[in-house]
Amino acid sequence: MTELLTVRSTCRLCGSERLLHTIPLAEVPIVSPNVGTEKDDAGQRLTRLVAPLDTYLCQDCGLLQLIHVVDPALIYRNYLYRTAVSMGLPDHFHRLSQAMISRIGLEPGDLVVEFGSNDGTLLGHFAEAGLAVQGVDPAVQIATEATARGVPTHADFFGTRVARQIVQERGRAKAVIANNAMANIDDLGEILAGVRDVLAPDGVFVFETQYALDVLEKTLLDVIYHEHISTFSVQPVVRAFADHGLTAFDAERIATKGGSIRFWIQHERGHFPVADRVQELIALEQRAGLYDPVRHKRFADKVAAIKTELHRLVRDAKQSGGQVAAYGTSVGCAALIHQFELEDKLDMLFDDTPFKERLDGPGYDLPVYTGGTLAEHDPALVIVLAWRYADPITAKQAAYLEGGGQFVVPLPEIATAP
Repeated sequence: MTELLTVRSTCRLCGSERLLHTIPLAEVPIVSPNVGTEKDDAGQRLTRLVAPLDTYLCQDCGLLQLIHVVDPALIYRNYLYRTAVSMGLPDHFHRLSQAMISRIGLEPGDLVVEFGSNDGTLLGHFAEAGLAVQGVDPAVQIATEATARGVPTHADFFGTRVARQIVQERGRAKAVIANNAMANIDDLGEILAGVRDVLAPDGVFVFETQYALDVLEKTLLDVIYHEHISTFSVQPVVRAFADHGLTAFDAERIATKGGSIRFWIQHERGHFPVADRVQELIALEQRAGLYDPVRHKRFADKVAAIKTELHRLVRDAKQSGGQVAAYGTSVGCAALIHQFELEDKLDMLFDDTPFKERLDGPGYDLPVYTGGTLAEHDPALVIVLAWRYADPITAKQAAYLEGGGQFVVPLPEIATAP
């Protein structure tokens, strides 16, 4: 286990040793449904090995983070998740490409580099607009498929070595992108050095990631798992990026994944003026208590209350002789099984696009069925772990509901649906 897991003692963004334990969470498996590697070299199932998921707050810069870090090669070399399967995300990426082309002034032939580029969905929009593109992603099979579709992708982890290789082969990038990737990286100093190396003097680095303020205010519990080891906010980015010769000239709150933020970054002598909302968001974060441990305790207390109510509903369903199911098998949904202590309470799982036929972990090994068979299996209660998609999920289940079935949505507030 030691070679698969390391424990940090310093903030991964600013290097401070002043890390404060703020939110206690249940341990979860070190590999998720996104990971294609399920066994170690000795044949032990990695889905049964757990590691702490407690969050820590840097008392100097303010970054919310995990200190238990799973070997990234284990997670990402055989990654299964592809952007194209995420509802609404391809359309969002198209709008992002248009916004970047307009704001940065990108022209045909300019180079756009994305790390954590996955299946190339985002870069494909830039390519269609006549720009040169280069992806970087450690998932070997996904990178190979993206290259075959016309989005050249290095099957590697981004850093200074890869950045310099790109400069030698393609020149410097007018735009660098990291979408839902920065949260997954432990050595952020190496990443920022790579960005500086590959970014043209007048270039812009844009990254989107989960927003810590939304996580706490909207109870986005399902975005906390071992692939997401940092949850960003504006204050730590502004403070720490400056130490790396980079300036955050804008920050936009966006709706993706329940609540995210888009940062616009340039070299410290870049020509874009700093938008007023950068300081406005920092002030908002401070007023909201984002950097106050008391606010983090309220989050933990709310999670505990939701868990208690879920257990009551499950108990009622079981006492009437019914079975209990959950809907959603993504990495976030799998994490919720542990956070709500549902391991021994579920009989089956459903998903519209399941990666696997079974989902297992410590204390459970459950069959996964497609959503179209829900009425056939007819559980008494379905917990919609994929809560963001509760409306489209329940809208397709008229037969199940007419037969007396019941849905419960646990987040952001526990509620029955529809």
